[in-house]
Amino acid sequence: MYASTSGMPASQPDMPARLPIAATLLWLGALLASAAPWLNQLDAGAVVSAFWAFNPDDYSSVLAHFSWAPRVSIAILIGCGLGLAGAVTQQVLGNPLASPTTLGVEAGGQFGVTVATLFAPGLLAFSPDLVAIAGGLIAIGMVIVLTWRLGFSPVTVILAGLVITFFLGALNMAFLLLKGEWLGNLFIWGAGSLVQNNWGPFMELWPRVLVISVLILLLMRPLQVLQLGQSSASSLGARVGLIRALALFLVVLMTATVVSRVGVVAFVGLAAPVLARLLGARTLASRILWSTLMGGGLLLLADTLAHWASTWGDGSLVPTGTTTALIGGPIILLALQGFRNTHHMPGQESNLAGFQPRRRAPLLVSGIVTGLIALTVVVSMGWSPGLDGWNWTPVTQWDNAWVWRGPRLLAAMLAGVALGLAGTLIQRMTGNPMGSPEMLGISGGAALAMVLIVLTGADVGRAGQLGAATLGAAGALGLLILLARKHRFAGNQLLLGGLALYVFMDAGLRLVMASGGTVASQLLNWMYGSTWLVSETEAFGLLGFILLICGVLALIVRPLTLLPLGDTSASSLGLPVTKARLLLLLLAAVLTASATVVIGPLSFVGLIAPHLARVLGQQTVGRQLIVAGLVGGLLLALADYLSRIVVFPNQLPAGLLAALVGGVYFLWGLSRHGKA
Repeated sequence: MYASTSGMPASQPDMPARLPIAATLLWLGALLASAAPWLNQLDAGAVVSAFWAFNPDDYSSVLAHFSWAPRVSIAILIGCGLGLAGAVTQQVLGNPLASPTTLGVEAGGQFGVTVATLFAPGLLAFSPDLVAIAGGLIAIGMVIVLTWRLGFSPVTVILAGLVITFFLGALNMAFLLLKGEWLGNLFIWGAGSLVQNNWGPFMELWPRVLVISVLILLLMRPLQVLQLGQSSASSLGARVGLIRALALFLVVLMTATVVSRVGVVAFVGLAAPVLARLLGARTLASRILWSTLMGGGLLLLADTLAHWASTWGDGSLVPTGTTTALIGGPIILLALQGFRNTHHMPGQESNLAGFQPRRRAPLLVSGIVTGLIALTVVVSMGWSPGLDGWNWTPVTQWDNAWVWRGPRLLAAMLAGVALGLAGTLIQRMTGNPMGSPEMLGISGGAALAMVLIVLTGADVGRAGQLGAATLGAAGALGLLILLARKHRFAGNQLLLGGLALYVFMDAGLRLVMASGGTVASQLLNWMYGSTWLVSETEAFGLLGFILLICGVLALIVRPLTLLPLGDTSASSLGLPVTKARLLLLLLAAVLTASATVVIGPLSFVGLIAPHLARVLGQQTVGRQLIVAGLVGGLLLALADYLSRIVVFPNQLPAGLLAALVGGVYFLWGLSRHGKA
C-alpha cells in the first residue's frame, strides 16, 4: 500500500502551495486554449453564455452552443470521472502505476462493445453500458487473479494489464479483419473522440458519473483504513476483500460508462493521480480531490490539442484518445522517478535454476524440432483447401505453388528464428524469464515508423518501408539505452522503458484507426503479421541476414552465461557488465527489427520460444539459443499455415494468431509463477 506503517499519521500534512497553483494554471490554460478560436468570432460574454444560451441569428453562436460547449463540458466530466477512478484504483491496489488503462479495463470495455455489436446488437440498443461493464470486469478480474499472489507488485500488475490489453486488442483486430464492413465505424469510434453536435450525450452521461462518484466517496473511510495495511485493517474489523471488490467494481462502472459513449480515452486515469501525488497530495482525501480536478483539466487540454491538430492538418479527425495516449509514456516514466520497486518482477526472485526439466540431448531435440519444421513445410506447400475442397499439390507442381506459398512461409520461419534468438538474449540478459522483445518496445518503434509513413502519405515503396522500420527500431533502441543507462540496463527499467515506447505506438494506432481507408487497413494487416505481403527477394534477403547474425551470436555465449549470476558476480569474473548488456541489447534489437518488418510487432514468439527450449531440457546458453531459434521458426511456420486455412477463403495474419497464443502463454506464465 502507499503506507506500510502501523498507524495513521498523527496530524494531516500541510498542502503544498504548488498544488492549487498548478491545478489553477492547468484549468485556465485549457479553458483559454479551447476558447481561443471562438474569441475571433464572438465576444467573451457570448462565448461564456454559449454553455446555456445562443443567438439563433448568429451561426457562430449556434455552433458554439451545440458543438464547442458540449464538447468542453463532456471533456471535463469524463476527465474528472477518470481522474477519480484512477486515484481510487491506486489506493486499492497500493500501486502508483495502476489505472483503468494499465489494468486493461478500457480495452475490456471496448472488447465488450465489439462482441455485442457482432453477436448481440440488441444489448447495445438496450444499454451500451452493460456490455462495456462486462468486458471491463473480465479484464480487471484477470489482472487481479494473475497478480494477487504476488502482492500486486507494481511492475507485475502493469505487465499483466498490458498483455491483457494486447490480447483483447488482438481479438478486436481479428473481428475487424473478418467483419470490417460491420465494425469499421466502431473502431473509428474506439480511438476515442469527444466531438459533439448536441447536448444529448452530456445530459445522458452526467447523472451516471455523478451517482458513481457519490458511491465512490461513500467508501472514503473504508479506503482510508486500507492505508494501515491489510493485517492492521483486518484486525480493526475491516473486510478488506469486500472493500477492494466494491471499490474496483465502481471503478469499472465509471470507466465502462465512459468507454461505451466516447471510446477509449487512455491514460487520464493514470496521469491525473500521478501529477497530484508529485505535486504534494499526500492524504487520500487530497489525492482524490486533486486527481479529480487534474483529470478534468488534463482531458480538456488534450482534447483541445486534438482539435487543433485536426484543424492544422488536412481536415482528418485526430481523436482525443491519441493525444491522451501520447502523455501516457512520459507519465509512466515520471511516476517511476524516485519510486523504488520493492517487489520482484515475475520470474525474477526465482532464479533460472528454479525450474529445471530433465536435460535432454541437444542433437535429439534439435533433430525432432527440425523434423517438425520439415513436416510443416511439406504440409504447407502440399495440403491446402481450394475452390473444389481440400487437395494435395504434387511435388512436381511445387515450383508453381512456391510463388504463392513459399516466400511467406520462409519469411515466417526466419522471423520466428529471429524472435526466438532475441527472446533468449533478453531473458538471459535481464535474468527475467517473462521478458520478450515485444515487451521492450523495440518492435513498437519499428511499427511507429510505419505508422508515420502512412500518416504522412509518403510513397516509399516496400524497400523504403523496411528501411524506415529498421530506423524506427534503432531509434527505440537508442531511447531505451538513454532511459536505462543510469540503471546499468537492469531488467525492470528496460521493460518499463519498453512499456513507455509501446504507449507511443498505441497513439499511432489510434490515429490509424480513426483515419480509416484502404491504406490504414493495409498497415493494420502488416502490424498484425500479414505474411502474404512478403516477396521472394525479401525472404531470401532475410535469410542471409539471419545467417550473418547467427555467426555473431557464437561469440556471446560467455556473457550470456555470466549475466544471470548477478552484476557483482559477473564483474568479479572479469565481465564488463554494462558494455556486455549494451552489445546484447543491440543484437536483440537488430533481430527484433528484422522480424518485425515481416511479422508485425505483436507476436509474443520471443517470449514463448525460450520457454519451450527450457521445457525441452536445454539449460545452457548455446543449446537454448539453438533450440529457441528452431522452436520460434516452427511456431511461426505453423501460424502462417493456419492463417491460410482457418477461415478459408479469408485469411488471418499469422502474427495475429501468434499474438493470441502468446498472450495466453504469457498469462499462464504469470499464474504459474504466482502459484510457485
